Amino acid sequence: MKNIFKNSLIIGFLFTLLFAGGCSEDVLDIADENSLDASTYFTTIEKVNLNLTSVYSAVKSWELFGSDYLPHVLQMLPHTSNQDWTGTIGWNETGQNEVLSNSTVVAGCWSGWYRLISRSNDFIANAKIYKESNFIKPGEEAEVDEMLGQAYFLRAYANFSIVRLWGEGKATETSALVAPLFTEVAASNEDMQSTRATVGEFYDQIISDFLLAEELLPDSWDSDNAARVTSYAAKGFLGKVYMYKEDYPTAKPYLEEVVNGPFSLVSSDKYNGLFHGEEEFSSESIWEINFATDMETHVWNGGTGSQIALMMAPKGTGWSNVWPHDVNVRRFGSDPRLHVNALEPGVDYVVPASGIPTLLEKYTTDEEDGLGWSYKKYVPLDYSVYTTNQNYGANVFIMRLADVYLLYAETLNVLGEDVTASEYMNKVRRRAYAVDTDTPDAAVDYTGLTGTVLRDSIREERFRELFAEGQRWFDIVRWGIAKEESDKYERIRSGNIVFDDPKDNYLPIPLVELEANPTLTPSTDY
Repeated sequence: MKNIFKNSLIIGFLFTLLFAGGCSEDVLDIADENSLDASTYFTTIEKVNLNLTSVYSAVKSWELFGSDYLPHVLQMLPHTSNQDWTGTIGWNETGQNEVLSNSTVVAGCWSGWYRLISRSNDFIANAKIYKESNFIKPGEEAEVDEMLGQAYFLRAYANFSIVRLWGEGKATETSALVAPLFTEVAASNEDMQSTRATVGEFYDQIISDFLLAEELLPDSWDSDNAARVTSYAAKGFLGKVYMYKEDYPTAKPYLEEVVNGPFSLVSSDKYNGLFHGEEEFSSESIWEINFATDMETHVWNGGTGSQIALMMAPKGTGWSNVWPHDVNVRRFGSDPRLHVNALEPGVDYVVPASGIPTLLEKYTTDEEDGLGWSYKKYVPLDYSVYTTNQNYGANVFIMRLADVYLLYAETLNVLGEDVTASEYMNKVRRRAYAVDTDTPDAAVDYTGLTGTVLRDSIREERFRELFAEGQRWFDIVRWGIAKEESDKYERIRSGNIVFDDPKDNYLPIPLVELEANPTLTPSTDY
């Protein structure tokens, strides 16, 4: 696994001490000789780069992809998962679509995204100061600009996540309220007392930042920097953002640049390895978060792995808190991607704490004919996360080419280009069925589909291809079918699913934030 940013969680803690330093006068005119000060720290390009590492590390925090965000939020809201563990109230609430404003799950998610924004803002401010300082050396300006491009990208990604989670309307409902929007380092407590910005204001800022990132970032990095974002990642997200705004003519050329770029789907024999650390930074990768299995340090102590696997581990090989909802297993039908995403009890083998390969046990379900399969994607198959240090080093995808192919197909379908839309949908299907991705195959392809029938096929293809990767919730909300989809699941083990439309399409502003900031208004109906 690549070594870029492996120690970023530790570095991130160090740079928390630098937040807002050097950008404004201290409230108290007292100098602590033992503390870090941005005005004296950012004196070399190496230190500027180290600060950027702390920005990346925020994406890997405990509240985000280091642990909770995928299994607690993105797999529960759309019912990707059912539960074995029902002892965490906030987790039960997301699974039942009955989230309350005092949810610790929601508060943690909020903290994670705003930490990323604060670090991005801090880096942008200090990198600009460094560019104008006497410390910068000839020829370093371009390198600093590339760093700024990465910070703009990461800030845009954080805000894109926030607007999709807390926005009280789709991207086309520009006056709907979201959450506070910060583009500068807060210099005082008053600066933190920000009101809620609108959906329109959020999307304007997101587009502005992604455009800056596209301009400043290189098309690619060398292998030692493979985890950094590129201009192609910015193009992919610009296409996605414009799709959310339903501006498909503008989305098309951005997605097209990625589709025609230096990427390709990995072969079917390597497909499974994408999710187990075997094909990191492959030809299919647009942006993935880099992790490394750490046998010495726990995630919560700054380890370099992710704890996602511990919660999603196959039955008997970890905490095994959740498993794929039976409705989803049945929904795959005979599609071979079921066996990329899930393990079948009594058929597949796993390695429990004993270290001896054992037939997988079935999860206990409430249904008489319950299936009780286990997750396969993003979990280790050759060891137990009980007996290691409870983390896993497989990288987590944020955007890969198959996702972009399907976004492109969706865009073309809206624009009436159904023949080409079908081809890009079928390329993804062909890879799953182990046939040549560029050659039509009557046994695999969906043919003759147009209009809404093709639209629905593309949507279902996104379900099968991107299952358990954190895309589903955002898709069904932007399509306006979240309630329709939730109704198919009826219940999880902690209780009945009760989806109230439109309230349950967005998360509530956390109660702790409302109490700390009197200028904030609660989310509608919370």
